[in-house]
Amino acid sequence: MSESVYSKYETVVGLEVHLQLNTKSKAYCGDKNEYGATPNSLVSVISLGYPGTLPVANQQVIDSAILLGKAVKSDIAKSMYYARKNYF
Repeated sequence: MSESVYSKYETVVGLEVHLQLNTKSKAYCGDKNEYGATPNSLVSVISLGYPGTLPVANQQVIDSAILLGKAVKSDIAKSMYYARKNYF
């Protein structure tokens, strides 16, 4: 009897979830976060990802993420690695 092609693989499903936090500034810069503001009006060279600029994580965002993780009984990582995406 031949083995099914499906028995050779394991199904792995990943989710990417986006949500809006109630912070006064954006996640990786100090730019103001204001719901309903004119599109693209609350930006800086940091949030636009200009060459030579580096993001700085918003502590309130990290704290909120940890609280959410605890609420859904997740394991909380001791450290975080951040890599900026580059689009051309």
